[in-house]
Amino acid sequence: MTDASTDRPAVRRRAATRERLLDAAREVLAREGIQGASVEHICEQAGFTRGAFYSNFTSKDDLVLALFDRERELMFTTLRAAADPASYAGMDAAEAFGVVMDRFLLMQPQDREWYLVHAEFQLRGVRDDAVGREFVAAWRRVRIDFEEFMVTALDALGLRLTVDAAHASTILMGTYENALREALVEDRSIDLALLKETLPLLLLTVTEPAAT
Repeated sequence: MTDASTDRPAVRRRAATRERLLDAAREVLAREGIQGASVEHICEQAGFTRGAFYSNFTSKDDLVLALFDRERELMFTTLRAAADPASYAGMDAAEAFGVVMDRFLLMQPQDREWYLVHAEFQLRGVRDDAVGREFVAAWRRVRIDFEEFMVTALDALGLRLTVDAAHASTILMGTYENALREALVEDRSIDLALLKETLPLLLLTVTEPAAT
């Protein structure tokens, strides 16, 4: 029988190798696009051999989807931390929305690299190939997760939506993504003041007190 304690260093090394490959893929995909990036380029960026790559991923597409899953989880971890009810206790809804947005933007800084990678994912989804269809399914899960998060956060404030959660999430996510895209295209920082003023107002127009 293998001693579990002797396996831990190997498990940690494997996890570290996987993370380095994902980090390298993030850089290469942003620079070269999904189509242009090769396993060789990703391995070179990470400083590993193809053997190390295929010990962790079955293909480039497998790595690409793993990268999306990792980034999605990181984003929701940040969002949940930003929306901790203790951070806006005693505030009215407008103030609370502003605090949540401020904390999220501070914890999730403007990221040109990830924006480029995410745009590559969207293009694959539009092209409707096998990986594109998997991305579309993964993106639907992101939308559902965000809708559930939004409903839970509003409930903590004693509010409920007056429109479908999917419609509200489209408005909020679309406003944020448009502001981020404009900032990146114009090579400037995202307009924090605009988002902190606009997003709370948008939410208030589609919510009402839960007791009514």
